[in-house]
Amino acid sequence: MPTLQINRPDTIAVRRVTHCPTCEQDRRFSGEAAFWYSPIWTCLGCGDAWGDGERMERPFKPRWRQENRRRAAETWDRAVSLSSPEYREWLNEQMAAATREDTDHATR
Repeated sequence: MPTLQINRPDTIAVRRVTHCPTCEQDRRFSGEAAFWYSPIWTCLGCGDAWGDGERMERPFKPRWRQENRRRAAETWDRAVSLSSPEYREWLNEQMAAATREDTDHATR
């Protein structure tokens, strides 16, 4: 069954190393950042995902941890650091686009 997605923000793959509450140690995390939304970070060690400081609901299906770890590793491979020039350039482009849209709406 096809799906219709009306508005999906532009995203960029991001990565960081931080403490994982599940693993109880520093781990690699990856996620997708969007201009208006904070990333959902997935731990490459345990597969748990975190958004806005809260652990996301765990799916009720077999092998979800392996699947989450695999996807997180794929994202990590193409991701940039939040402090990288590539991320700052992407963020500046998003802010410029948002400013143009606000100006366009104000002149209507």
